[in-house]
Amino acid sequence: MVQTEVSKISCAVDVNVIPLMDEALKDLGLPEVLIQRAKQVCLIDRFAWFGLRPATTPEETRACIYRFRVPLQYEAGVMRRIAEAVDLFLPGRGSIYAETITMLRGAPLEFDEEKLSRLCTTEAQEKPSLSMDNYAVLCCIVQRGMASSLAATVLEMGLCVPLISFGRGLGLRDRLGLLRVTIPVEKEVLYLVVPRFDAELIEGVIVHKARLDLPGQGFLYRRYVRALTVNIRVRRGKRRDAATMEQVIAALDQLRGSSDWRRLDASRQSQSSEKKNADTLSCLSLITDEGSADIFGKAAMDTGAGGATLIPFEFRSYITGKEDHSASHAKETCDLIIPQTMQDALLKEIETLGFFDEAMAGIVEMIAVNNTVTYQGNHNRKA
Repeated sequence: MVQTEVSKISCAVDVNVIPLMDEALKDLGLPEVLIQRAKQVCLIDRFAWFGLRPATTPEETRACIYRFRVPLQYEAGVMRRIAEAVDLFLPGRGSIYAETITMLRGAPLEFDEEKLSRLCTTEAQEKPSLSMDNYAVLCCIVQRGMASSLAATVLEMGLCVPLISFGRGLGLRDRLGLLRVTIPVEKEVLYLVVPRFDAELIEGVIVHKARLDLPGQGFLYRRYVRALTVNIRVRRGKRRDAATMEQVIAALDQLRGSSDWRRLDASRQSQSSEKKNADTLSCLSLITDEGSADIFGKAAMDTGAGGATLIPFEFRSYITGKEDHSASHAKETCDLIIPQTMQDALLKEIETLGFFDEAMAGIVEMIAVNNTVTYQGNHNRKA
């Protein structure tokens, strides 16, 4: 088992710019990319017909979330190169952010570091970016059909464009016997990339609206990330001025050096939600072939994990010079939120089951979690 610390980059893009994204990844020669199908929600301004329909309505469009890992020293350069190739600085195109993770796998992941150094290092030094450590990712897992209403609430606050994906749940439902029929196995996963100062406020709104304080309704967790650009085009419609409001906001973010100036509640302190120093939590993502994740998810719950979310992905390799650089096959991740004190026992259990064997080729990603909300209450940690 090989353990390394790398940068995990996530890039959410509109389906219309996927060819540009694929070309950028091919140029970088990245060996492993996971692609998650999703949909993004925004508000559409329409002409009202004599008051018979609302002038503004939510609209869902297809999107993809690309997740890949790169050495830490190339993080800024890779993000900027992709953002410029796909034109993510144009509002409505997408978002890109990174976080430091610990990766465990049976064999080391090899990169074309000569190419990455040539394409990314110099460019990152010549074009320094604004402060990127002022964003939080909120991941909310709820029952099927609830994410759209939560997304509409966040859109009304004007902070970001929500992304919705789908998965399956393991945990409380599997321990209820015949009562399990009351909790659907299908889940919706809502992703929000929001300014760090507003994370606590948005959490409170989501917890109240989704009733996450009740068993079986779902849970929410927060991670802090380094975002180069975030899609804040929450509203689409006829353009009336030389620049959209989203372009004005992006320009002010660039001038101010961060998004702190537009926080919703100026009286809140950035660390107010982390005044309790509870057990440090981690998000463990067990990545394996589709159909195998259930085994390891149930083993994790036998070890003490409270629940898991299984999310399907498409695996691709973008190494140039290979005939099958665009070939893909199905993968699945089993996401677990556990105390760090439980990590060693869980890793030992899945290793015993052959998770890191060559045939299974499993990968574990460990990421620090800053806050979780379940029906059992809040669990916070200091940043």
